[in-house]
Amino acid sequence: MDSRGPRAAGGRRAAVEVSAAELAGSPAWFPLEAPGAGLLRLVRLEEAAYRQASFLDERILATNPLEGACSIAAAGAAAGMLPARAHYIFHIGHVGSTLISRLLGEHPGFHSVREPALLRTLAAGPVRAGHTPELTVLLALLGRTWRPEQRALIKATSFVSEIAVPILATDDQAAALFVFTPALAYLRCILGGPNSRLESRTLASSRLARLQARVGEAALPSLPSAEGEWIAMSWLCEMTALCQAAAQRRARTRWIDFEAFLSAPAAGLTDALQALGVSMAARDVDALLAGPWMGRYAKAPQHAYDAALRRSVLEAADREHRHEIRRAMDWLARAAGRHPLIDAALAR
Repeated sequence: MDSRGPRAAGGRRAAVEVSAAELAGSPAWFPLEAPGAGLLRLVRLEEAAYRQASFLDERILATNPLEGACSIAAAGAAAGMLPARAHYIFHIGHVGSTLISRLLGEHPGFHSVREPALLRTLAAGPVRAGHTPELTVLLALLGRTWRPEQRALIKATSFVSEIAVPILATDDQAAALFVFTPALAYLRCILGGPNSRLESRTLASSRLARLQARVGEAALPSLPSAEGEWIAMSWLCEMTALCQAAAQRRARTRWIDFEAFLSAPAAGLTDALQALGVSMAARDVDALLAGPWMGRYAKAPQHAYDAALRRSVLEAADREHRHEIRRAMDWLARAAGRHPLIDAALAR
């Protein structure tokens, strides 16, 4: 195949028609989105492109990849040729999950897949039948690896935790890492970054609806009325989603407190590897940690960012937003005892 691809009008590459067998053969054709009924849009990615990408969504188009297409029926046929071979990272957002995904992805036994857009689409539902691939089909495609000895490690977007239970139900051998920080650290982190605060405001209404659907409106002490309370509610929403999934999959889940991970990264990485069924010598764990990722911002590696810088950001947030943080923690304290999932989240 000409790697440059045929050209459509205007100089844009025309989509290549991809067969079920070719789709099943390797992760090279990545399922990006379902633009219309019965159709799947694909982009061709080499192994290095997967390693580089922080988000496997429309942002990957900036690299000008070769594009392909297949029917959802062909995707289903491809999925039928594939074994279930994925582990998962679920998280609450802004808690180091991308860093952990990158570190684990350096192990030759894992192929890291970060934040696939179609999982977000399915989590956001409802979707009309036939317009997107079924969950089992999508997970089979996302679980493809470059080499037989590998296992895919899929890091979902935070709100995909809403469907963590059905995701994990597709494969009883799948392990899951649940990455979080306690509420106080989460509040300091979100309030410490303008972009984080903006994202939190954008997602707030949907998170409130999700939380109320899970625990009931009466379980909340009051509706959030200030920024800190909205952020606390967001933490509680994502944490109760993880707690709900953990309650149904205790044997194959491992909680990772990112604050504890940063204080002892070798122990934390060793624990994560063991949860995924991998034993690694201490010197090899140290070699992974000595690589580039611990000193970079994992979502945007061109920027330096390490534990010391993160600590300074959190300390500044504590000084500048002390009132909001206290109000938020009071709101969470008043939620205690109102629902078992809330209590499970607060106990972490």
